[in-house]
Amino acid sequence: MIQLYGSPRSGNTHKVRMALAFLDLPWDEQLTDAAARQSDAFAAITPMRQIPVYVEADRKLRDSQAILTYLAARHRPGDWDGHRPEERSEIALWLSHAANEIANGPAMLRLARQFGAVIAEAQAQAVTARILPVINAHLSDHRWLVGDRLTIADLAASPYLALAGEADIDLARWPAIGEWTDRIAALPRFPAMPGWPAQTAS
Repeated sequence: MIQLYGSPRSGNTHKVRMALAFLDLPWDEQLTDAAARQSDAFAAITPMRQIPVYVEADRKLRDSQAILTYLAARHRPGDWDGHRPEERSEIALWLSHAANEIANGPAMLRLARQFGAVIAEAQAQAVTARILPVINAHLSDHRWLVGDRLTIADLAASPYLALAGEADIDLARWPAIGEWTDRIAALPRFPAMPGWPAQTAS
């Protein structure tokens, strides 16, 4: 049985949760709060003390983007991680945006608004203002981030954008982003997440 260490409101955990659900793979979710992440037991699973962590038999994987890459290569090679070099490079680009601009912009603002974290507010706002127009413009001409189907690019980039309202970001300004996250939420077996708006588009 796959074990997924994470928390219900973690967007990074939800990236992996979506992948497992869409792959129809059973998993046992181990709720791991901030206190649990400081324990010696959790440090033995991952020295970074961060979630999510994916455990299957003797395999332990950390970092949501790395876990998505593994699941794609194992269960949906090509379809989820690119058939051609061009697709693979585009997917890598969006994984980078998820780990950098989205994480340091919208996700950071949500961390401050919802969990009281002290952040570099001006920097997070500037990163957000730079990346949202880029994503919205791309999705205005594409149903999915790469190609004509869901890939791990969509799984990696979508949670913290769907949760933008919790960061006091008005997605009405970025309608293509909202329509895209609605499309993801409308997919069969999509796992609900607190704060992710109910889907309104298909």
